[in-house]
Amino acid sequence: MTGRLLRLELRRSRALVGWLSLTALLYGATMAAFFPSMRESAAMMEQVLKIWPKEMLVAFGMDKDLGLTDPGSFFAIYAGEFFPVLAAIAAIFLATRTTTVDVDRGWGEISLATPLSRTRQMAVAIAVQAVGMGILAIGTVGGLVLVDPLVGARFDAGRFGLAAIDTWIYGCAVAAVATLIGSLTLSRGLTGGIVAGVLIAMYLVSVVVALEPSLDWLRNASAFSWFDTATVIDEGRIEAGGPVVFGAVALLGWAASFAVWRRRDLVG
Repeated sequence: MTGRLLRLELRRSRALVGWLSLTALLYGATMAAFFPSMRESAAMMEQVLKIWPKEMLVAFGMDKDLGLTDPGSFFAIYAGEFFPVLAAIAAIFLATRTTTVDVDRGWGEISLATPLSRTRQMAVAIAVQAVGMGILAIGTVGGLVLVDPLVGARFDAGRFGLAAIDTWIYGCAVAAVATLIGSLTLSRGLTGGIVAGVLIAMYLVSVVVALEPSLDWLRNASAFSWFDTATVIDEGRIEAGGPVVFGAVALLGWAASFAVWRRRDLVG
């Protein structure tokens, strides 16, 4: 029964994950196609951007490096920052299907009317989230790697593979938080609002810290400070901090979701 439920949930998620991954793939491919010409024009573009307000550059992550010469910086600025948006969308829809939508539609009664335990039900939901985030992460970096031979961008496929792992762990952390909130609230709207609000707040914190050095102590409160794919691609190594933090958030969030879901009143 668990295997059948897993196949069912994967089928129910294929449209959402497929379209989001295709969007990431096409977006990455488009940016990769422009990379060689942008790299050749880097000096001129940097001169032009010097007249732009610092606040605008910081808001778009271009205050230190335009990412026009290093593949890692290019990916982090022009493709990697697009992933948190897609991850949030996927996390909200995937994580709240079992904990909110299915309850509203009566599907939540499956755990009460069949031998399928709530623990297995939640385990299947989490497995689908992990698979979905993995596909989305591959799509995010895959577009750049696939177009590379056509445009001569000279991307290192191995390093981009490491970036995909880093990106996947980040996506799992977002999904775990959304799962826990969904288990607590049984509301997709409330869950989506909280997840989106927290991510926006974290992004604003990273911008404020960059503009005001005296607030640097707030840097670690933002997930964007830990999401460092530039180092992974440019230096070929994963910084332990980010994956450890995101991995811990994912494991703790999903573990808490198990505990809450097992005792959650799905009828009242």
